[in-house]
Amino acid sequence: MASDVENGVDAVLDRLKSDLREAADSLVPWFHQNMPEYYFRTHTKEEQLWHLHAMLSAGVLTEQQAVVLKSPCGTRVTHIMPGSDMASLIHSVGLLAEERIQTARLYTSMDDSLRLDTFLLGKQALCETRTTPFRQALDLVRSAGMRLDDEAAFEEFLASASQDYVDKFEPNRAVRHFEMCRCVESTERVHVVLDSDDAQGFDRIMLAMENPPARGVLLQALKVFQREGYEVLRAYGDEFERGESGRMAVMSFYLDRSQGGLEESSPAFQRLKRQLMAVKWFTFHSLELLAEEDGWEIGRVMLLQAACEFAHQFLIRKNIYAYTSAKIVRTALKHRELLDHMASYFEARFDPEIREPREELEQKRRDMVHALLRDVNDDIARKILGYIFRFFRHVLRCNYYMPNRFGLSFRMDPRVLPPLPDEERPYAFYCFHGPSCFGFHVRYRDMSRGGVRVVRTRTQEQFEIESNRLFDEANQLARAQQYKNKDIPEGGSKAVILLGPTGEIDLAVKSMVDSLLDIIVTDEKGRLAPQIVDYLQHEEIIYLGPDENITPRHIEWITARAAKRGYRWPNAFMSSKPRTGINHKRYGVTSEGVIVFAEEVLRSLDIDPHRDPFTVKLTGGPAGDVASNVVKILHREFGDKARVVAMSDGHGAVHDPDGLNYEELLRLIEADLRTSHFDASKLTGKGAFVVSTDTPDGVRKRDDLHNIVEADIFIPAGGRPDTMNIKNWQRFMRKDGTPTARAVVEGANLFIAPDARARLESKGVLCVPGPSANKTGVICSSYEILAGLILSDEEFLEMKDQYAEELLEILRQRARDEARLLLREYRYASGTMTLTELSYEVSRAINSLGDSIVTMLSKDVSSLPDDKPLCDLLLAYCPPILVERYADRIIQNVPRRHQFALLAAFMASRILYAEGLGWINRLTRVRSMRDVVYAYLEEEKRVAALVRTIQECGFAEKDLVADIVGATGRKLLTSKRLGL
Repeated sequence: MASDVENGVDAVLDRLKSDLREAADSLVPWFHQNMPEYYFRTHTKEEQLWHLHAMLSAGVLTEQQAVVLKSPCGTRVTHIMPGSDMASLIHSVGLLAEERIQTARLYTSMDDSLRLDTFLLGKQALCETRTTPFRQALDLVRSAGMRLDDEAAFEEFLASASQDYVDKFEPNRAVRHFEMCRCVESTERVHVVLDSDDAQGFDRIMLAMENPPARGVLLQALKVFQREGYEVLRAYGDEFERGESGRMAVMSFYLDRSQGGLEESSPAFQRLKRQLMAVKWFTFHSLELLAEEDGWEIGRVMLLQAACEFAHQFLIRKNIYAYTSAKIVRTALKHRELLDHMASYFEARFDPEIREPREELEQKRRDMVHALLRDVNDDIARKILGYIFRFFRHVLRCNYYMPNRFGLSFRMDPRVLPPLPDEERPYAFYCFHGPSCFGFHVRYRDMSRGGVRVVRTRTQEQFEIESNRLFDEANQLARAQQYKNKDIPEGGSKAVILLGPTGEIDLAVKSMVDSLLDIIVTDEKGRLAPQIVDYLQHEEIIYLGPDENITPRHIEWITARAAKRGYRWPNAFMSSKPRTGINHKRYGVTSEGVIVFAEEVLRSLDIDPHRDPFTVKLTGGPAGDVASNVVKILHREFGDKARVVAMSDGHGAVHDPDGLNYEELLRLIEADLRTSHFDASKLTGKGAFVVSTDTPDGVRKRDDLHNIVEADIFIPAGGRPDTMNIKNWQRFMRKDGTPTARAVVEGANLFIAPDARARLESKGVLCVPGPSANKTGVICSSYEILAGLILSDEEFLEMKDQYAEELLEILRQRARDEARLLLREYRYASGTMTLTELSYEVSRAINSLGDSIVTMLSKDVSSLPDDKPLCDLLLAYCPPILVERYADRIIQNVPRRHQFALLAAFMASRILYAEGLGWINRLTRVRSMRDVVYAYLEEEKRVAALVRTIQECGFAEKDLVADIVGATGRKLLTSKRLGL
């Protein structure tokens, strides 16, 4: 029996050996004859054997099976499959769509029967520069006689390659890659080169880009070739770690020249090139079907994506179920002829090459669209398509025809918006479409400034939820900023970029900023780029600032990019620059104003914070900007009189009714730690605790701490918008219905929803809303913008410390002026208005007066340098050191529109803070704005001189008399000067 088994084993073994030998005898010669020469150069003998073993075992050719090989660590993957068409190549690369491909070697056998693609995934180790292979690679380049104008730069380039690249070094290829990388360094653009070789019968198309998307860019490039009808015979992709320059990627695609061949100047290649240049900035979308099935270029697909996203923003308000993103896309794809006519209408408006009368062509195509829209029977579909066309009709500027664009930007006519109350209608807004992102920049005045925030999403469901409110978020934040910016020349603005689950923040920020620069950068004569058809006919000056997910590296890149693109005021384009800006956290600029408001509110509650003990509860942790500086300033100004009894952040919470130990709080702040790191041994009060959000109980305690802990004043200095809302505001009340804090000073924007704040105020809580309480942060940024308009980096750095010190004093004074006005008006209102209502009333009054003054200045002032009262006021606005050193530049170099906005804001806020609500309005009803303002400025100087004279006198009640003259003199003398 045993011998029978042994005989059976031997027979099977012999048969297997025979079959494998026959298969190998057939496969190996075929393999060496049909695989391209470069396959053997880029794969070691061991790798070739590995591939042959797999092909034999799987029967790739004989049984038409596909096989996937992975190294033990999973970073080296090979796909071997029958067939050679583009569909199989795209399938092969698409299997790794979620992976970062650092190296790709893609081959088709010469008889078109096999695909063999090898990938290195993830970040590969850099080559060892002191090894023999590295030196041999450099020697190969020299011995090959290749001309390098900078051998040291080439050596540095090679050191940024992976070890695999050096081990399989090919000098010609490396030199090409070196030159390609040099072409794109510090540009962020995609460089495309065509190199045809008639002798070898191929067209080689090379792409190079700086900081490529981590995923999907190779796949997108291959899809472009497929859609344009080109077969890729073989392809390569390599990434290089270039240090501060970031990652570089070079891809090479080899096409069969016998299939027609490409010429640099041919329309076919130019079309191909345009689309390849977009692959860095384009991500998959359902509308890509228009490219695959209808032959649309990527740029046109992106245009329609932007239009659909825009339509979704405003239709979703009408019916959240009828106008989902998916429904809008499906509707668009069902009406492709109509879409084509809409896009043609848009192109008629903005194609700079159109020679026939643009208005006639535009009207002809508009009429065609309207006729087709009338034929759409479905009401919802007609509404969707109508909103897409509405978008196309209300664009005033766009960068659609700009070469090397990073995304799409559109300056919209605000009349495209649904009807809104006047104060809710923005002055202007922009739309942006980029890689896995869409965004808006909304501003409420011609001259505006506000932060850029990126909203990240982790899932498609979260993305859909956030996309439903994207414009509303940007608009509400910009409007809130408009109320807050009352003291400064810039009105309120905000940019919000929504990032999809697969999106990358860096790409989204660069896409948005560069595409914005496309349509605002002008030459010395104020003209836009020739590729832009401009229906606005008005130069726009834009100032940005940082917000959520914007890092110091982004800020530096944005400023440098503005300079590189030729923006006339690059240092003012972005605030909070790491070196040449005023870091809000380091200087505590927002918190300084918050504490001034807190002090004035405490005094109104009959608590003298320098004399009487008081308690504070905070949201926002020791690592946060506002909260950390609130703690430091409380300790600096009031010492042990201020007791912080509760503090919470995203990681935990800490509570001590006796007051948290200041030394421990300061230790956490200096070490950039969280509340959960508080040393529990430093707690002394009954019921004190430290919790982490690592446990459900910790999350529960953290979430409710700001409600249940009792304190004199609550300062929300961190946290998500609407944390306190109409559903949970009652948690802030004790069982007897009284509040757990007598006052709230909002250091964080939007922490308390408006309806919740109203309920708190109805229970007797004094609430100072964000537009007043935390306004000093934006004032600081405005002064940074001012410095950026007139100083070089070196000049600013030389005076930065003194500039910041003087600015902090200005910020405290601005906060104190408003705090005292609000509390004075609150007492006069005697319960008929809340502090919140008064805060917004003061903002509206200052902004309205400022708008009127801007109009007056624009009409009446032809030469600011010749108007001494205005020049004096302009200089009075500035920190003393700036005036001392650069008074002439302040008057000569600051843009005229900025000067007028600055003067208007300064005059309006000074008058309102000093004289209260209503007084100036009575005067301007009977006298011109110019007469009133100039009279007030003159009498203001006169009163200041009188006060100084009184204080120099020796009589007993000089201070009282000086106070009376200072409080009433300007009103009296201004009225007399005006004959009233």
